[in-house]
Amino acid sequence: MTITAKESILEMGEFKINCATAGQGKHLILLHGGDTRESWMTWESFLPLANWYSLIMPDLIGFGKSSRPNETPAYTVQARIVAEMMDRLSVEMMDRLSVPTGVLVGSTWGGQVALQFAIDQPERVEGIVLISSTYDKSQLPRLRKVRRPTLILWAEDNMVAQLKAGYLLRDAIGTTRLEVLEPVAKDPAQDFTIAHHLERYKSEVLIQKIRNFLDAPQNVVREPPEMEPELRGMALKAEKKEDDER
Repeated sequence: MTITAKESILEMGEFKINCATAGQGKHLILLHGGDTRESWMTWESFLPLANWYSLIMPDLIGFGKSSRPNETPAYTVQARIVAEMMDRLSVEMMDRLSVPTGVLVGSTWGGQVALQFAIDQPERVEGIVLISSTYDKSQLPRLRKVRRPTLILWAEDNMVAQLKAGYLLRDAIGTTRLEVLEPVAKDPAQDFTIAHHLERYKSEVLIQKIRNFLDAPQNVVREPPEMEPELRGMALKAEKKEDDER
């Protein structure tokens, strides 16, 4: 059976946000990346997940059918708006969103938004899935307090967000599992950015890994080893900079 998503426009103060929903069950909030062409449709190949979960897929502000201000709001603002969107949905769709919590699934820049949401409101986050996620160094020292099961998915040949970033996020969060997929752009003629868009090119693999993770996150996540010296140094520098700015 073909699964289709229902779109609706939500008034969010100064912004309007377009949100697509499908399915029932545990709530998955899927956040697309920062490419100007992206929208909730980035996740269209993930709609089979609606057989088991309730999918919530917004166009972030500045993308798709959502408000298009002159400047795209920063990831910190996007995280706040996503939280407000969940509150609004809990009122308008009470039968499917009685409690405004869920699992955050973020690809590339959407992962950075998800991380900020988890930092700001960890009590509303049941788990996190990061796909080739970007991050801000100021987030790193604050991630340890999140303490939510987290699955980090990376491609070995990702040259946009290199694999070292995946290890850094793993060690900064702590309660994580990092899974590295084999090289995606095996053909030398292919643009290496293919490996930075796993949701487009490896959707079937990612769907299965997400399902395995959500079925029993406590069985998947293991405490990682202590950070490698280089990565630990990067985290300490970010923490010192944050302290200096306070």
